[in-house]
Amino acid sequence: MQAEIEAEPNIPYVRAVTFSVGEGLGEFDNVRLKKQMRVKSVRRGGVELPWAQEDWEAGLTVFLADALKAREKLDLVLTLEGDFLRDTDFYKDCYYPRSNETWYPRHGYLDRATFDLTFRHPKRLHVASVGTRISEEPDPEDKDTLISKYQMPEPVALVTFALGPFKRYHDTIKWEKGGVPTPIFFDSLPGDIQAIKEDFILAELNNSVRYFTLLFGTYPYPSFGAAFHPFGFGQGFPSMLMIPPADRASKFTYVFIAHETAHQWWGNIVSWRSYRDQWLSEGFAEYSGLLYTGLRDGQGSKSELLGRMRSSLKDPPETETGLGKGRLVDVGPIILGHRLSTPKTQGAYQTLIYNKGALVLRMIHFMLTDPATGDGQPFFTMMTDFVERYRNKSASSDDFRMVANEHFAKSPIARKYGLGNLNWLFAEAVYQTALPSYEMDYKIENAPDGKVLVSGTILQKNAPADWTMVLPVKFSFGEKQEATGSVLVQGASSPFQIKLPARPRKVELDPDHWILAEGLSTKGN
Repeated sequence: MQAEIEAEPNIPYVRAVTFSVGEGLGEFDNVRLKKQMRVKSVRRGGVELPWAQEDWEAGLTVFLADALKAREKLDLVLTLEGDFLRDTDFYKDCYYPRSNETWYPRHGYLDRATFDLTFRHPKRLHVASVGTRISEEPDPEDKDTLISKYQMPEPVALVTFALGPFKRYHDTIKWEKGGVPTPIFFDSLPGDIQAIKEDFILAELNNSVRYFTLLFGTYPYPSFGAAFHPFGFGQGFPSMLMIPPADRASKFTYVFIAHETAHQWWGNIVSWRSYRDQWLSEGFAEYSGLLYTGLRDGQGSKSELLGRMRSSLKDPPETETGLGKGRLVDVGPIILGHRLSTPKTQGAYQTLIYNKGALVLRMIHFMLTDPATGDGQPFFTMMTDFVERYRNKSASSDDFRMVANEHFAKSPIARKYGLGNLNWLFAEAVYQTALPSYEMDYKIENAPDGKVLVSGTILQKNAPADWTMVLPVKFSFGEKQEATGSVLVQGASSPFQIKLPARPRKVELDPDHWILAEGLSTKGN
């Protein structure tokens, strides 16, 4: 591999530049030692530069002959090689980087760059990569070799590729708000190797990317698509997903493809600042997939997936010898990111960053919704604003909190209860681990003005004494007539009164599970 890097320093006096490479390789069985990409040479302007790369190092350092000035152009040519491609036992001639994210040298954590990618490969195979395929032509010096070129003009943090006997299937995205149509593709395998419903996958890619464009803002990349990979998981790189043959119509397929598609916004357009903020990528993508599945497969499927998310928080952690003690939700707050995952807390990262992260975002969705009308558009307006402010940048949890605070301050819930911000919600849901239970005891009486008064008390259990929450209450009047109100709960016990125009047949505390809770119960007359 030859990496030609064009860069410039932000500060003066730079004499050494560090690059990451191969950090995705593990230490088990000496994989990083055996398979790492090793530097062969580093040149600047045709002059060899010294460099250092230790045997087990997940990167390298290049030393410059003279200190650079701020914004002085730095052109480097790095040549590396290593046994970094892996083939598959089942699919002949399919090759993938051993780590999709770390196969090439990168400076800085999720630092962005534009990319021009050139691949030389056997002519019987094809390359799938990010951005636009500029050309695929015979190598004039070798009749058995093709040269494929890709270009990503937008600054992105990560790129990848795959090599195999791919057959490319095409379609076009026609955006609801107009604009130039965008090509969409799926690099699949021939039918004699793997039977895949390419039309189904293309349709789901098309549907989900158009949906999220309406919710979160403009899709920026020159194309969109996916490539087959057989590893049982998905990854959402800019403009290209890496997915297994997810072609069975079910809620699990819908949420899976939609989750990976949502990474175009959550992880690519806006990346996370550090490991502490990765729920902004995975939790947001998980909730986006839930929203899409509710529209695509009905509210029943959405409710079932939501129930699975909530239930997973109460599962015990796994250890190297079996199930551990306690609950995953108690392992730690989501702000700990990958530090949640240890030999004694296996499954904590996936459950808390993905599932709890999605459920926290769902609570914010409710806080920005008007309970009286059910209008949740202010939530999507806030999310779009967040994307635009941090487009092609990294964001922290606090960055997101500040954007959410601005929008929440104008919401009906904020005005009703005099809540100036969502700092309390972030402090509880992002930085703490409590999972409260709520019990509502109510009675219904006729009010002197001819209306109906619903009053009672809500108990908040298994939470710190200063825990605050706003809970939705749904009233059913028959003939599909419903109304929703809200109650502010502070501390262990909070009284409430809600006036209604008629006597409800049914009163329910948060039946749609907007608020993260271990349990909910309602009793009254």
